[in-house]
Amino acid sequence: MKASLLACAAGLAACACAAEGPIVRNGGFEDVKGGQTVGWNAVGRRYVYADGAGRSGTRALAFENDDPKFYSFPGQRIELKAGKTYKYEVWVRTENLKGDESGASICIEWSGPDGKWLGGSYTSGVKGTKDWTRVEGVTQPIPANARSFRVSPYVRKGLTGKAWFDDISVTPYVRPPVMGLYSSAYRNVAASGPVTFKAAVSLDADEYPLPATRGVLRYTGADGTRHETATVIAGDEATATLDVAALAPGKQDVAFVLVKGDGKEVASAICPFTRVAQMPARAVWFDEFGRTIVNGQPFFPLGMYWGGVTTNKFEIYAKGPFNCLMPYASPTSKDLMDLCHAHGVKVIYSVKDVFSGTHWAPKGVNTEADEVAYITARVSKFKDHPALLAWYLNDELPLSMLPRLSARRDLLERLDPGHPGWVVLYQYTQIADYMPSFDVIGTDPYPIPRPAAMASTWTRATRKGTMGLKPLWQVPQAFDWAAYKKTPEEKKKNRAPTEAELRSMCWQCIACGANGLVMYSWFDLWKEPNGVPFAQRWAEVCRVGQEIKEQIPVLLATGPAPSVSGAPDELAVRTWGKDGAAYVLVVNTTDKPFTASLTLSEPFAAAQRVIGPEPKLVGASLGLALAPLEPALVRLTRK
Repeated sequence: MKASLLACAAGLAACACAAEGPIVRNGGFEDVKGGQTVGWNAVGRRYVYADGAGRSGTRALAFENDDPKFYSFPGQRIELKAGKTYKYEVWVRTENLKGDESGASICIEWSGPDGKWLGGSYTSGVKGTKDWTRVEGVTQPIPANARSFRVSPYVRKGLTGKAWFDDISVTPYVRPPVMGLYSSAYRNVAASGPVTFKAAVSLDADEYPLPATRGVLRYTGADGTRHETATVIAGDEATATLDVAALAPGKQDVAFVLVKGDGKEVASAICPFTRVAQMPARAVWFDEFGRTIVNGQPFFPLGMYWGGVTTNKFEIYAKGPFNCLMPYASPTSKDLMDLCHAHGVKVIYSVKDVFSGTHWAPKGVNTEADEVAYITARVSKFKDHPALLAWYLNDELPLSMLPRLSARRDLLERLDPGHPGWVVLYQYTQIADYMPSFDVIGTDPYPIPRPAAMASTWTRATRKGTMGLKPLWQVPQAFDWAAYKKTPEEKKKNRAPTEAELRSMCWQCIACGANGLVMYSWFDLWKEPNGVPFAQRWAEVCRVGQEIKEQIPVLLATGPAPSVSGAPDELAVRTWGKDGAAYVLVVNTTDKPFTASLTLSEPFAAAQRVIGPEPKLVGASLGLALAPLEPALVRLTRK
């Protein structure tokens, strides 16, 4: 899952697209001047521009390679605009294309003013022997600090065989003004209490000026008539809160309608909501605080990714601080699920690969009917097993697959109403678009050896993308990127997180909203890249996990909690209330000492260190002298 970000190393043509016309110049490779393919550079004999090799006997880019160490590809500089989103695509044909990576694909990357790589958008490719197949993706909104951009058709590193590319395009992706309506109630079912409805909106200031543009919520009231409630539009959200008692019993489509200043209704979305007299019985669900509820009790998932559950190593894991695991090769044997249950370890069961036509699709899964049959059999076998925590539905599949991803979540809910569906994405800026496809979300910031603050950046963005309506199980980096590098030189440029970095990243995720952590990964610890022994890394991971485990009663508390002001971006902060006391978590996300001076929403009588340095409290002012990356948890006693 985690080698999806590429260190692209292509020499690129120095041309930019014209101000008017297509963003990609000569996307079909037909324009040739002076023997050179206009707009594109050449990278030797392994990539050539071939007449008659295209989709309709036209020209194409052809790849042929027998050296798994080869990694270079053509590219073209393009012009993109900050804040805008783009769709990109290429048609690909392959012949005996083999290797561990996903195949022949396309990417867009961007660099900052200093020319250094800032990020990019990547999508899965095609390999094996396949006829012409469209490969497409959608970028995140282009960062404001990005200055140069390139689009590159390429074959991922380590692959051998043949591939052909044709008809490359990049076009503006216009987000609809209303992208969906969602509720704070788990799976849109509630019996009592308030429920918040939020519409995800994307409003161009010129076309939809505020406050002239307004949003209304329409629903059938308890009296059986249609009601309308105004929403508050702020940023990318339109919000309204109702008491469930105000809604008609049973299922209905609550609607959000966007209305322009002239009264014209221009866009809408619905949320199928059900008011019930009594909540249905569920083995696992989420409450209004985003907590995981397992058999009626709050639960904080704390685990690691596995390859497959193996009995010879399970005893080691079971002695650690973890209460769950996520195996890619999910158990087919009831005995393995029984083993996990006997040790109090929950299983997040993976069906993420069961999409026909994708890289890791199981053998025999070639159609949608095959997918449904495969999943139905697995769900029927394990949905009532006491070890089951959730279904793992998607591991970084592209936004272009959203209809299939959303249908998959719906299928799992129908087959097993008692367990949620979890997805993990690196597309942390596109969470709002993925909302229909999950019940609980995680993103996977893997910065080390870069700054560990990525953990807080991604978690904040993930929570914002869900509009605070869905829970977060985050995926911190416990592995060494060297485990995924091919050469000794590449391996030496990477390292595992230090214990301080891992500790900080985990607490950063929690401080920014995570109610569960599944570290990546157990199996990478055993690879011992760069010679670091498993025993050393496992001990570090266990110490970090144990510290978190000891605080789970606080992390699951829901008592009155103070708010905090004055926290700069360098700090991640979260509060809880438990047994009349308050708790404040403060994490230094930087690699430098940081003196925190925070203002609490109420004065307290005393402050007690739980984790980190001794606090200084004067009324409602809390001070902490934090070491680089250090977390602090403070218990506050009320007057």
